[in-house]
Amino acid sequence: MKRRTFLKTAASAGAALSLQSCASRLAVNKAGDAAFDVHPFIKNNPGAVFIHLTDIKTKRDTDGIRSTGEKLGNELIIRKGSAAERAKMKVIVKPNWCNARITKGVHIYDKLGSNTDANFVEGWVRGMKNAADGDYFIRECSTPTQWEPTGWAAMAKRNNIDLRDLSSMDIWELTEGRDYNFVKVPNGNVFKKIAYMAPVNQPDTFLVGIAKHKAHGMGITGAVKNLQGLCANTFHKFCTPHDKIMSYYEQAYRDCFHADVAQRIEKLHAKHVEAGIPRWDRPSISSAGWRGGGGIWQEMWTQRMLDSLSVTHANLSMIEGIYSQDGSGFGSGPHEKLGKYEITSRDYMSNMVMFGLDPIRVDIIAHWLAGHEPGNFGIFHNAIERGMSDVLDPHDIPVYLWDEGHATLTQLDSLTRTPLVSYYLGRDYDGQEEPRYHLCNEPFDYSAWKAGNRSADAAPLFRELGGDNDSRRVFDLSLPKRDDVHVAVLNSKGEQVWSLMADDLEPGVHEVVWDGFASPGMYNCYVKGMGWSAKRKVAVYS
Repeated sequence: MKRRTFLKTAASAGAALSLQSCASRLAVNKAGDAAFDVHPFIKNNPGAVFIHLTDIKTKRDTDGIRSTGEKLGNELIIRKGSAAERAKMKVIVKPNWCNARITKGVHIYDKLGSNTDANFVEGWVRGMKNAADGDYFIRECSTPTQWEPTGWAAMAKRNNIDLRDLSSMDIWELTEGRDYNFVKVPNGNVFKKIAYMAPVNQPDTFLVGIAKHKAHGMGITGAVKNLQGLCANTFHKFCTPHDKIMSYYEQAYRDCFHADVAQRIEKLHAKHVEAGIPRWDRPSISSAGWRGGGGIWQEMWTQRMLDSLSVTHANLSMIEGIYSQDGSGFGSGPHEKLGKYEITSRDYMSNMVMFGLDPIRVDIIAHWLAGHEPGNFGIFHNAIERGMSDVLDPHDIPVYLWDEGHATLTQLDSLTRTPLVSYYLGRDYDGQEEPRYHLCNEPFDYSAWKAGNRSADAAPLFRELGGDNDSRRVFDLSLPKRDDVHVAVLNSKGEQVWSLMADDLEPGVHEVVWDGFASPGMYNCYVKGMGWSAKRKVAVYS
């Protein structure tokens, strides 16, 4: 499928689905509706995202953070059924506790933003219990060895929350039905079935996801990625390279994947590179380890994540962003070393909590509020392609401010953004020199994308061609929009031997021809426009 054809297809699908939100098409858990439910205004606006602004001064204000959670729990959940109906319910709360990496038994204050604040979770449960009876569970697959020293286990105990380690052993050592359960994945691109920690995806359950607003290798860890941690051991390892599943995993696990999963992912990746998903052409850089994952790594993660999302959907998707974190998601980032433990990420008092019924829409707004342009992230494109979303432009999503139980429609541009740099698919290839930690904030032309008449990739790129005395072509330059472009060619001594200035160059692919070329060899080619630049070493032959 050609790039333009793909974009027209995606745009048409979005238009056809615009009357219903993602939340109405995914496998929404409706079991709790008879007993209790979310606030009716939220229920009647499934395509909206809601933001509650807070005024917490410091991460150490544990009482204020706890009170915020309790207040929202009181306001967002309402009683519906009888006491008997409510009593039989199982409420599952999923925080984003993905490796606190404590030191000497204590949290590292300088990187608290790696995890959903436990005080907020505690407050939420206390507030929700006023409307929602039943048994409460926290399920999280990551690092159960840290629950005790961090105080998370004590918090769960004093609030009568079931917090069990179901992920540090193979599921074959557990009991199906009691400890985990399998769910088939119709039309999955990676999975045939997935094991989840019980009681996830069981009858009479009500799932609340409470993610953390922080940067990560996938962009911003939000409502969708948070649900990854509900999977049972091994199934949750969505970052496993696409071509290693059949060699890394035992046969019992491999049987849950499509046998041709590697070929499927390679085919999808090639298709999406051709379709122009931004940054999807980034090659994998083996020397950089897991930080060097390229577009095909992201393809694998997004397809596994969307497989899981298609069968597991929270009744309420929430992101706690009272304070947010940039960098890797685990305390590493681009800043100077801070504190005793030399933390290089930073936490910011962003003072907001986001929520809604549609996790993809919540995440689109979360990316925008973190300073990124959502159109530059592949998961949102792939969700549209798979019929799980109908929107890409954050300005197409109704956003409401939530205060004292009331919602007020607001303009997205009126909200304060907190830039959170990430190492998502860095443009450090083909002569580009983007820093490891960066914002994916290059312009994305949503109007043109909706019309299906342009590539989704908004970044200028140039492709090496080499050249000879007949063609004199050095490289192709692809421009997404009209620009003034300067080209310079330097020899191995750093001396400029040729230059070209093209004013008001129109969008499209242009051949750069070196008039007067006479000496074969290696040259450094520099291209610069308004707000961007790139360089590449080019071999020019006679």
